[in-house]
Amino acid sequence: MVMCKPENSCFVGISSAGPLLLGYLFNWGLYGVLSVQVYLYYLAFPKDRLPTKCLVLGLYLVETLQTILVTHDAFTTFARDFGDLPSLNVAQLEGLSTPMLSGIVSCTVQLFFTYRIYLLSKSKLLASVLCLIALMQGSAGIATGVKTLQIDDWTKIQLEAFVSCTVWLVGAAVCDIMIAISMVYYLSRSDTGFSSTHVLISRLIRLTIETGSMTAIVATIDIALFLGFPHNNYHTTPALLLAKLYSNTLIVTFNSRLRITGGRGATTSYELNSWSDGGSRSKGVRRPDQSQSSRRQIEVSVDVSKSGWNETETYHNPLESIKVAPLADDSTERRADRMV
Repeated sequence: MVMCKPENSCFVGISSAGPLLLGYLFNWGLYGVLSVQVYLYYLAFPKDRLPTKCLVLGLYLVETLQTILVTHDAFTTFARDFGDLPSLNVAQLEGLSTPMLSGIVSCTVQLFFTYRIYLLSKSKLLASVLCLIALMQGSAGIATGVKTLQIDDWTKIQLEAFVSCTVWLVGAAVCDIMIAISMVYYLSRSDTGFSSTHVLISRLIRLTIETGSMTAIVATIDIALFLGFPHNNYHTTPALLLAKLYSNTLIVTFNSRLRITGGRGATTSYELNSWSDGGSRSKGVRRPDQSQSSRRQIEVSVDVSKSGWNETETYHNPLESIKVAPLADDSTERRADRMV
């Protein structure tokens, strides 16, 4: 076993290989998660507005480009230049794939949530502050990427790109925290107290806290490693996750409108078709034959709407049926019991 001293290039190479490898693996894994999320969105919400669809498609294309660039760097580092330790200090295309694309994706997602906060709060001041922070950190990420491409050396990047990288990561974390707090506050004020609305609002608040805190925590870890270990690239592992986390956060928010039939917390409404009976038309249920109960097929629709999105999706299941039985007093009212 070869022992490397810190001052040797061997130590620098080994300390660089581990963070890069972990970052590449996590990046590929999150791309798989994102692909599934995008596919579910494509299947479930074909009637979403065109700008929303374009946003989802655009982010997915950017993430696909980042994955291709990351794969190129991984192949070069661990296959083509295998055994060449000094080559681990070469940044290659990391400037484009990590800070630049991450800055663009994070800024886009944060601006989207800022727009939703504005719809909820009608506060131009809050929206303006969030927009400025998002644009600032996105621009700093692009500047860090340009600087990284020019330097092309991990040992020098943290010194020469210190200011822009710090602004990028700190700005991203601060903006995520402000967005999460604002969303929770204004969603809480939108709670009407009705059970269905309360369940929806509670779910949105929980989702906002989970997704917002995730991106903020990863950005905070990134800046902590960047400032705490200035002579190695430990920070590249969380940096390679940021873009994928932001994209997954947005698509998960869209897909939160999905409901599984018979699942936990589902809100279901039943719509009965109208039948004609002896020239008359009764809406809701058909007057059955007094001698026996009748079974009729109905449509079961699940209406899910999300506050601030102004979109409602309806899912029909024609395989559900009900049993209609006459009441004892032969009144016009009927009891509809759902058959399990």
